[in-house]
Amino acid sequence: MYVSCERSFNPSLNGKPVIALGNNDHCVIARSQEAKNVGIKMGQPLFQIRELIEQHQVQICSSNFELYGDLSSRLMSLLTNFADHVEPYSIDEAFVQIDTSFEGIYPSYQGLGSAMRDTVAQWLRLPICVGFGLTKTLAKVANKCAKTRPELEGVCVINSLESANEALSDFKIKDLWGVGSRYAAMLKKNGIETALQLRDVGDIDWVRDRMTVNGVRMVYELRGYPCRLLEINAPPKKTICTAMSFGQLIPDLKNITDALTTYLARCCEKLRRQESLARHVTVFLHTNPNRKTPGNGLPAKQYSASRSIRLPHHTNHLPDFLRYAIPVVENLLQLGYNYQKVGIILNDIVPESFRQQGVFSDWPDEKALQIGKTIDRLNHRYGRDKVRLASQLYQPDWSQVQGSLSQAYTTDWKQILKAS
Repeated sequence: MYVSCERSFNPSLNGKPVIALGNNDHCVIARSQEAKNVGIKMGQPLFQIRELIEQHQVQICSSNFELYGDLSSRLMSLLTNFADHVEPYSIDEAFVQIDTSFEGIYPSYQGLGSAMRDTVAQWLRLPICVGFGLTKTLAKVANKCAKTRPELEGVCVINSLESANEALSDFKIKDLWGVGSRYAAMLKKNGIETALQLRDVGDIDWVRDRMTVNGVRMVYELRGYPCRLLEINAPPKKTICTAMSFGQLIPDLKNITDALTTYLARCCEKLRRQESLARHVTVFLHTNPNRKTPGNGLPAKQYSASRSIRLPHHTNHLPDFLRYAIPVVENLLQLGYNYQKVGIILNDIVPESFRQQGVFSDWPDEKALQIGKTIDRLNHRYGRDKVRLASQLYQPDWSQVQGSLSQAYTTDWKQILKAS
């Protein structure tokens, strides 16, 4: 998805090995097929593949999540032209509930899938694969087949026992949706190596004992009985975390506190976006575990620490969190280290309508909660961090390194493509 987004606005990348890098350009988080063919693996650090990059002239892109997120939103919106019910599953995956109304427009599922691919390619210039199945698990299997079998031309349909047998017979159990490495090893140890073998397990209690009720649902879904319903409205997050690495190692409290404030501001934005409040805060801090001591090359001295604190009330107001989080990070910080990351985790999240007045305090302050929403609206209109706390630096030393960042083609008028 990430590489396809870059290629959508930069056609010169077509046919070339391309990789997208994660935070601070450290690791590979997306690869084109050409980059896979030259041996670049997902998650590999950049310094380990320098020779491959030079040898094969691999094109590097810094992650442009603003662009990727916007194109993902456009893709999900486009899919609603084909069906009323669309469940975004991830930034580049969605489940679509297809009813019989398409039969008057498209002659078959194959025709509908081809129309989806053509429309997305025409409007967004993104390549997609479409898998049809009676259940969500079978649809995932079909989508995987559509990606890996060129003769299907990007569309796979599993709508009969024969087509299911054909798709599942060669489908490795480790690739099945919901089967992790531990379940895959356990199933393989018991002679189950394909999805077809798991579907045809005779003793369903054996599956329940080893894979809980989720394993039972998986088996029934493989048999064509829907157990996982479409979730059109995504449930609110139960945990919110922000923990990006610094662009450079930071030794001082001032910059670490600034990063902590900025990350907490991001967490509060996410809370307000899903109309929630949180009460439990965890702050963690650590050095770079891979750093070597300059001169002798030995592993550098390491330090990491974390601490959790429970606020007296639920809130999504930034100053409420900072009142407790800043003393925590001051307590965690040990002088003499260069730190790579400070992070925030919010737990105990409840709906915003959940308000309980404290016996010994007037919190939560309704006016403060409204101020947060007003700040969000202003920043949405005029740009991120245009309205922020005075303690936040506007151009901090710890900001991310993005050496090959593409333009925000679709979200910034100043960076829109120009026709000449």
